[in-house]
Amino acid sequence: MGPLSQDLTSSKPRKIPFGEYLFNKVVQCGSKSIFGVPGDYNLSLLEHLYDESVKNVGCRWIACCNELNAAYAADGYSRYTNKLGTLITTYGVGELSALNGVAGASTENVKVLHIVGVLKTNAPTCNYHHLVPQLHYANLVGPNEKLCYEMVKDRIACSAEYLDDIDTATQKVSKVIEDIYKYSKPGYIFVPADFPDKLVDVSGLYSKISLEGSIERTPHNILQSTVDRTLSWLYSSKTPGILADANVDRFGLSGQLNKLIKTTEIRNFTTIMGKSILDEMNPWYMGLYAGKNCTDMVRSKFLSCDLILHFGVEKNEVNYCAQGFPYGTGAKVIEFHQSYIRFWDTVCGDEDIIKGANFSDVLEELLSRIDTKKLDLKYDPAKFTAYKPTDLHLPNEEGVEEITQAYLQREFPKILNSGDVLVCDTGSFQFGVRDYRLPSQVKYMAQCSYLSIGTALPASLGVGIGMQDYPFAHIYDQSKLTPGYVPKLILGVGDGAAQMTVQELTTMIRYQVSINVFLWNNNGYTIERAFLGADSGYNDIMPWKWTKLFEAFGDFDGKYSSSAYVDTREQLGSKIRELGRKGGDSGSQFIEVKMGTMDYPVQLQLMLNSFKSKP
Repeated sequence: MGPLSQDLTSSKPRKIPFGEYLFNKVVQCGSKSIFGVPGDYNLSLLEHLYDESVKNVGCRWIACCNELNAAYAADGYSRYTNKLGTLITTYGVGELSALNGVAGASTENVKVLHIVGVLKTNAPTCNYHHLVPQLHYANLVGPNEKLCYEMVKDRIACSAEYLDDIDTATQKVSKVIEDIYKYSKPGYIFVPADFPDKLVDVSGLYSKISLEGSIERTPHNILQSTVDRTLSWLYSSKTPGILADANVDRFGLSGQLNKLIKTTEIRNFTTIMGKSILDEMNPWYMGLYAGKNCTDMVRSKFLSCDLILHFGVEKNEVNYCAQGFPYGTGAKVIEFHQSYIRFWDTVCGDEDIIKGANFSDVLEELLSRIDTKKLDLKYDPAKFTAYKPTDLHLPNEEGVEEITQAYLQREFPKILNSGDVLVCDTGSFQFGVRDYRLPSQVKYMAQCSYLSIGTALPASLGVGIGMQDYPFAHIYDQSKLTPGYVPKLILGVGDGAAQMTVQELTTMIRYQVSINVFLWNNNGYTIERAFLGADSGYNDIMPWKWTKLFEAFGDFDGKYSSSAYVDTREQLGSKIRELGRKGGDSGSQFIEVKMGTMDYPVQLQLMLNSFKSKP
């Protein structure tokens, strides 16, 4: 026990430097590792990483190659742990570089805390370095010191505090962190360069902030009436369906939803953003529903449901299908969200939106009150069969030796064992993963709405660090894992995406993150070529010696990694079988996979076709 921990158990009031307090608070609230880049406005804060109490709580600094990658890494850390993912940058150049990564986290409801080192309080008016001068009369007036704060507050950030009073600083820190957990969105704390050494009271460290304690609870009367109505609709349904969406994961409810499915045997589907939330090995899993952009068999099952229980609903162009998200004829729909529950009758158009209801409370109450004897399920056994990837009817490629996306959809899932973690970048490969049937407890992560190319590689750094800090954090049913098995981290990334953020491979070596990287080499931006410019030079990239990267980035003698180039099915199949037998404690591998320039999954073609048919 360190000196600060001892102080918290005593009655003696004590003050400590704000920097020391901030790091202790962040770790207490979930961020054991902090990502970022040093800069002169945050150096006084970073010095407190070496305070004894900060070291005692296990706070670890993860030095990233640039601020954008640090934001992506913090995003990945939070997606894996479902806790705070924290990054620290400096004023102007740092905070603005990270902005795109934080915007992606905001779009996809990820809990990122961005701490920015800014000017000292009461600094004289001046056009300081790293800052953007005013457009007019810049020589007569100073810059807008709160430019980034004004950009993010109530826009990208659910909560933002520009600290200006040391006496209220700790309360504002707690408010931002509570809001991050409450809304599952990023928050900002702007820390003046003279604040880290100022003294603050330690009393704020008495109370831990968590997801469970931060979300808004549903008033008892609203909760009971909402569950009453849900059960009434459910008991009168013959063919209900559960649809799992992104916010189930963000609010830590995957275990509860899977328990509801196991208890009731209700047929279940996932959305694009909800992929892997359900145990896809459950015998009632029907597949991924994406409106017109999914297989005919999955769509037919979904449209045969007379009631849809849509948990964790997240509506956007990709997830909710801009080309249409149809329901079955006569179906009723209940949308379960963190701030409302919506009852909708698609026949008569009646809807009732219950605001102030949180689906976390509703799901818990539903689990405790549901009486399975009152369920009257009447599924057609010939139609509602468990999902099989062969339902997709992939092209027949008999005699083909080249590695194709269709081949990957058949063979790549064999690399996965229960408990593994799969991260995919924006690109053509991502579309094929939608229709995998994942082993139990596999966690899949990808940007599905914001779709910033290059996100996944640094996000995988964050995931890997998260797996070190919180082993098995994604596992809600340990019985599904092979005893003693260490889950492995797998990244699928295209060559175009990798060139944007590839520097963080060196950070993976530095912090010994074990990862299997599959680099899909299809000569540039194939996903963009599918839309437009199949032969246009703007979709080309410079070829690299990919298998030399781990060596160039620090693993000079191959102590931590190995690399391979494959361009035949036999070679790739052998590598998949080899890595499929291994766990995440077997070091890192980089596999460059040569693929066709215009080869992309049938799922991407389905989406392109729906775009073309849109009036």
